[in-house]
Amino acid sequence: MANEKSQTTGSRKIRSFLIDGQISREQPECQPGELKLAAYVFDKAGSLLGSADLNEKGVYRVAVKLSQPADVDLMIGPSGMAKEIRRSSAFRRSFAAAEWKAEGTQQYRLQYNAILPLELWLPWWPIRICISGHIRKVSSSDGVTTVCPVPFVKVEIFDVDRENCFWPPLRKWWELLLDRPVIRIPDLLREPPILVKPFPGPDPSPELNLGAASTLAGDIGALRPRLASLGPQPEPPDLPSLAPASSLKATPALAEAAFSASQPAFTRVGEARLMDSSIAARLERLTLTSKIPPWQIFPFCFYSRAEVCETTTDCDGFFNCCFRWWPFHIRNGRLRFDARPDIIIKATQVIDGVPTVIYLDPYTSTRWNVNNAHIDLYLDNEEVICGNGNCYDPPEGSPVFFTRIGDDEVYKINQISGLYNEAPLSNVAYGGSLLVYGQFGDALSTGIPVRYYRLSYAREGSSEFSPITTPLGDTRVSKATLFSESHSLGPKTVNGIPALYEVRNFSDYYWYNPDWIGTWKSLLAEEDTGKFVLRLEVFDENGAKLTSALGVDYRDGTVVPPAVLPPMLDRCDLVITLDNKAPNLELVIPAVINECGVIPWTPALSLTFQAQVSQENNRLRSWGLYYTKGVNPTVHYLASGASNNGLPGSINQPVSGGTAAPAPGTGMLAGLDSTCAFALKLWAYSHVRDGRHFIYYREQIKAIAIEKCP
Repeated sequence: MANEKSQTTGSRKIRSFLIDGQISREQPECQPGELKLAAYVFDKAGSLLGSADLNEKGVYRVAVKLSQPADVDLMIGPSGMAKEIRRSSAFRRSFAAAEWKAEGTQQYRLQYNAILPLELWLPWWPIRICISGHIRKVSSSDGVTTVCPVPFVKVEIFDVDRENCFWPPLRKWWELLLDRPVIRIPDLLREPPILVKPFPGPDPSPELNLGAASTLAGDIGALRPRLASLGPQPEPPDLPSLAPASSLKATPALAEAAFSASQPAFTRVGEARLMDSSIAARLERLTLTSKIPPWQIFPFCFYSRAEVCETTTDCDGFFNCCFRWWPFHIRNGRLRFDARPDIIIKATQVIDGVPTVIYLDPYTSTRWNVNNAHIDLYLDNEEVICGNGNCYDPPEGSPVFFTRIGDDEVYKINQISGLYNEAPLSNVAYGGSLLVYGQFGDALSTGIPVRYYRLSYAREGSSEFSPITTPLGDTRVSKATLFSESHSLGPKTVNGIPALYEVRNFSDYYWYNPDWIGTWKSLLAEEDTGKFVLRLEVFDENGAKLTSALGVDYRDGTVVPPAVLPPMLDRCDLVITLDNKAPNLELVIPAVINECGVIPWTPALSLTFQAQVSQENNRLRSWGLYYTKGVNPTVHYLASGASNNGLPGSINQPVSGGTAAPAPGTGMLAGLDSTCAFALKLWAYSHVRDGRHFIYYREQIKAIAIEKCP
């Protein structure tokens, strides 16, 4: 039995990795009070590998959670703030995998001592700049907007020095661009209509523009010696100051009219005049929000595009990148002064060896004069693959338990009724495609040997369980190389045992959806309503089931935290009630005289409708009846209702659409002085969730016409 038990955990032997040393503070006596510092060690993707407090002498010793030498970052900052330190500009020292020193066969060690400076660098010395951010994907489906993080993508930060290629035409069009968030390049490069007035006031001082003018005209010799030695880069124009407010009075209507007015043949201005005509013609479909590097389209606009920093988003889409910045530097053979960088952000997602640029700041979105900044990016690219943001490290040992159905924690599902109960909601059943989430301990998720699991279901009281066989895949990222690839997790047949899914290997890979273990298409189990048991079991590399006696720690995840999860014998079971019935709708219009919906008008016309809404299992979440008039899109509600417990499960209600509905002097007949058409819409939701939203929406639309002759 001992041999059998030992083979189930199968965890690879963990080597010992240590980083130690001493961190001293410059002039600690100048700082009142005691600052408790800690050393933090992160991997390349931002996962915390270990931390330890510095003692009173600054000595530290961090045990690093690694299975093999890898690149790591050592950061020093206040104690107990690992999450904040990762995203901050705190002291950082990066170590390559090759720097680990072997001591024996199972011991690796790094030693590092440093002195933390008290003061910031003076402005003419290199300064430390940190850019942090959060990349998320936004998508909408059936009127529901979802936001999910984009993990483990490469983020590059470029410092760009560029000339004012687009500012001259932008100035010409400025009066007409106030209400246009995106300007097409062909419009920008045409000469503007006569509507645009020249900006009043004298020209800028020649000294202010010598750097830009010399680069554009190539007349370096004309520069004064004093300014030629520095060659200041062009500053971003303060566009609102180019003209007083009185000169910017073009209305949106005038601006739109100017753009739609007849234009002469496409006349290119600025650098576009140097392009081949066949290439310039392709600009017709290009906007300033393209993902193409702007220096490839307009190379003469950029005399520098240096990559100053590169990093990777973590499992929740956050990134942090720090670099040194020298205000004095040489560009194009000239000594230039640039107090702070002007940056462009680029994000690239590589999956299965295919790099895809998912975001790149366009020419007009250069972030000028950046010191330290946090950048939130919300992307709506359809090709972007995102994760669920539920970052976690596998718990120690071999526990197994359910965590969520969709976004609903399983401890909020009543295990007597199988219904979701989270105030103010109650009596909520589940239906549709249910995303099932769970966790496996680190002894089961090393990948050596591989472990499998099976999801199955049965009606409560039945012993006949049916396996879930919906295909499941995920994107995994190598911890060693950060190479991303799509990986199928199942279902697989192992040694004749079907419907098994692979337990994710967390020792060697990061995962986009680390705790997603299956999709249960509940309609295959129950077309009506019923109480079911969802079961989770673990198998070894040969397809043999692993019981509690063989080392798998099955747990009941439905216990409210922070209580310890109690054990379950030989499996994890979750009681859940299914309901896959949509609402039934019927809108009765008694006054209609024919199938065309014509209703003759009379002074006594009451226009009363009968709204009949029901859900067979007494789970009706909400309903409503509204109308629109003619071609006017404005929605007018006549009646509606909502319930937190699904009751009453049926509605049979008369609804007045006349001049007194829903308030005196309002309604479909109010102010009616001629024949008019109306569209009536009756809709309803079932009191059923998929773990994220209420589902099973139904609607019924009927058209009527009130026939009233003048």
